[in-house]
Amino acid sequence: MFAFQLWREFKLSFSELWSVFPDAIFECISEDICILSGVEKKDILTWAPRMGGIIKAIQLIEWYRWNPSETIFEIAEFHEWKFAYGITYFWWTWDLKKILMDTKKLLRKHSISSRFINKNFTPLSSAQIIGENLVKKESDFSIVDTGNTEYFGKTIWVQDIDGYSKRDYGKTRDMQVGMLPPKLAQIMVNISGGKKVYDPFCGLGTIPIECILRGNKEVYGSDISAENTQKTKKNIAFVQKEFSNNIKTTECITLDARGISSSPFLKKSDAIVTEWYLGQVFQKYSITEKKIAEEKQKLLSIYRDFFLWLQKAKYRGTVVISFPFWEVHGKYHYFSEVYKIVEKHCKIEHLLPYHETIKHTRSGSLLYKRKDQVVGREIFKLKIQ
Repeated sequence: MFAFQLWREFKLSFSELWSVFPDAIFECISEDICILSGVEKKDILTWAPRMGGIIKAIQLIEWYRWNPSETIFEIAEFHEWKFAYGITYFWWTWDLKKILMDTKKLLRKHSISSRFINKNFTPLSSAQIIGENLVKKESDFSIVDTGNTEYFGKTIWVQDIDGYSKRDYGKTRDMQVGMLPPKLAQIMVNISGGKKVYDPFCGLGTIPIECILRGNKEVYGSDISAENTQKTKKNIAFVQKEFSNNIKTTECITLDARGISSSPFLKKSDAIVTEWYLGQVFQKYSITEKKIAEEKQKLLSIYRDFFLWLQKAKYRGTVVISFPFWEVHGKYHYFSEVYKIVEKHCKIEHLLPYHETIKHTRSGSLLYKRKDQVVGREIFKLKIQ
C-alpha cells in the first residue's frame, strides 16, 4: 500500500489521484493524506512528477513493529554513515518530540550516530526533505494513524518545489493576464485524461507547458490575442530548452474562441483543458455585487458562443474548464448564469468517486481559491451533448 500527502486543495488532489489511478482501491482519505492499494511503485514514480496535487508519496511498510523507534532502528542499522532522518505524522495526534527523542536514544544505545531533521520538533517541509536528500537516503518517515489502524512508511518521492519556481518565473509573464498556477494546470490536465490537449484560451501558455512536461506528444493552443499567442510560443520554446521532453507536435494560432468551430485543432485533440479571462482584478475593499454582475455580463456572451459552436462542431473530447467565482464579505458568489449554458450544451462528469464526506459542490464542481484572493476558480469536467 501507498500513502499520498495531499495539497491544500485536497479535493482536487483526490480527483487527480482517481483520474490517474482509476483502478486503485482507496483505503482511507482525509484532508491531509490518502491511502491506496492496487497500484505499483513504478507507476507512482512515473506519474508523481506529473501530478500537481501530490506533496509526497509514501510506501507503507508491512513489517512495521507497532513502535516507530524500533522500526527506524531496524532500517538505520544497515546504514554506514551518520543516520539523518525525519518523521511526520498524519491524522492522529502524536507526541512527535517524544518519538524523535526515543528514536535517538535507541539508536545511541546501539552505537548508531544519528540526528533528526525536524526543527523545533515539527513535521518536515518538502524543502527540508529535499535539502537533506532524505528520499535518496530512504530516511524520511511517516506515521499515519487513522484511530483504527496505524501505518508506518518511508517517502519514495517528494514534490520538486524548485522545478515549479523555475518554470513559473522563468517564462514570460503578464500581471494583467490571469496566470493559472502550474499545479492547478497539471491537475486539470490529469483530470481530463487527454493525450492530445487543446487550450483555446491559452493566454501565456501555462496549460500547453504543463502538457509538454507531462509527456503529451501533441499539444495545441489558440488565443484571441496575437500578442498572447506569441508569448505562448516563446514560453513553449523556453520549456523545450530548459526541460527535457519528447514533444511531437505543438501548434499555436490566433483565434477568437467564439469561432471555435473553425479551429483546426478540434479534430486533432481528445481533450480541451482551459481557463479564460477571470474578469477584473478586484481587491477586498473594491469588490461589490454590482461589479460582479457587470463582470459576468462581459463573460457570458463568450461562453454562450463557445459552447454553442462546440456543440455544433460535435466535439467528442472531454472538456475541463475553470470558471470564476467571487468572495464578498465572506460569502461566495458563483457564476450561476454560466451553469445554464453548461446544462444546455453539456453533461457534467463526476470529478470524484462516491464518498460520504468528500463531495463535489452542488453544481458538480470543485473549487480552488487562495485565502488572500477575492476571485476563485470553479473546475468542471464536461462532455458536449
